[in-house]
Amino acid sequence: MTKTDLLIPSSRPLFDWGSDGLVVWMEELDGFGSLMAYIDEALAQVAFAIELQTGWDHRTDGHTFHPLYGYRLLLRDATGLWYAIRVDEAGKFAGYIPLEEFDYEIAYDKAIWLE
Repeated sequence: MTKTDLLIPSSRPLFDWGSDGLVVWMEELDGFGSLMAYIDEALAQVAFAIELQTGWDHRTDGHTFHPLYGYRLLLRDATGLWYAIRVDEAGKFAGYIPLEEFDYEIAYDKAIWLE
């Protein structure tokens, strides 16, 4: 499992994120709802980090799927609840599903089976 701390300027929320190969998880570190308010920026930053790790280049690989596409994405809000995040083929936020779970393993299992 990879864990990366990502610091965002003070006008945006602080969050951690990591991946276990199948699921990318993001955890809100400041106020409730702050990460969801900036979800597009957070996804772009996570995607950029994955782009650096995988070698995917948006300038030359634009005809292929975005680095986030295919991952299951989980977001843990400041209250501890998990949400499944949906992205489209371009890696843009396409909605979320409240999982109503506090336990990562249960949220992970639910996210794996979502379509």
